[in-house]
Formats: sequence, C-alpha cells, structure tokens
Amino acid sequence: MKKWLYNLDDAIATSCLALIILLTGINVISRYVFNSPFAWMQEISLGLFIWTVFIGISSTMKRDGHVGVDYFVVKMPKSLRLISNIIRAIAIIFVLIYIFIVLGFDLINQSSNKLTSVLGINYQIIYLAIPLGGALTAFHFIRKFVCYFKQEFNKKGGK
Repeated sequence: MKKWLYNLDDAIATSCLALIILLTGINVISRYVFNSPFAWMQEISLGLFIWTVFIGISSTMKRDGHVGVDYFVVKMPKSLRLISNIIRAIAIIFVLIYIFIVLGFDLINQSSNKLTSVLGINYQIIYLAIPLGGALTAFHFIRKFVCYFKQEFNKKGGK
C-alpha cells in the first residue's frame, strides 16, 4: 500500500490539531494580554476541530485504538466468533458508508448556502471532513478485516 495514503489521515489530523493549539494559544494571549481577541480564530478552531475528530477516527481505526467490549466474543467457539465478527463488520461498514459517506454528502449538499458568521466560510468545506473521514476509516477497516480473515483461514488450513 502507498505510504502517503496510509499516513494521509495522520498528517491531516496532526496538522489540524497543531493549528488548533497554535490559534487558541495566540487568541488567549491576545485576549488576556492585549485585551483584544480575534473573533475569527474561534471559527477556524471549530472547523479544524471537526476535521480533527472525523479524520482522527480513521487514524485510530488503523491502529485498533477504538474501545471495544469483546469479553463474550472471546469466550465463544471459533465458528460463532467468526460469525459475530462478520455481523460486527457489516454493521461498521454500514455506518461508515451510509451514515458517514452518503449522509455526509447529503449534509454537504444541504449546506451549500450556509456560511460562517465572521469569515463567511462555506460550511461545505467544514462538513467535507465527515465523508472523507468515513471513506478513510472504511478503507482502514476493510484492510484490517481482510487481514483478519486471511489470518483466520490460514489458521484453519494449517491445522
């Protein structure tokens, strides 16, 4: 797999988070030292925060960092565990493709005339993080799920 594609979500989320920290720090200094905050920095920080969250989901997915309660799944026989993981995968893929990507693009289309109050940034730019994050997360999830299946079938074939 291309390294740039694998690291794209990390680069975007890290850049957004670094900008949030920088802009918030500048705005705090501006507010409390110079008594003159920048109103536009809050808008930018909010947009960057949305991008950090939705792209960060993908970054966490590729590292298996999401919290999961698998106590009962681990206790199941291997065949039931496999079926349980397939059902789980179908549910996750549905959420990623339909909720994040399809409905994310619907939200983008509905916000074509919506602008932020201070800078006039179109909300479509901000909301683009939802389907992009969903697509990147689906990519990493499917990649991991295929690896899981290969590993499971190699275990069966070897015994």
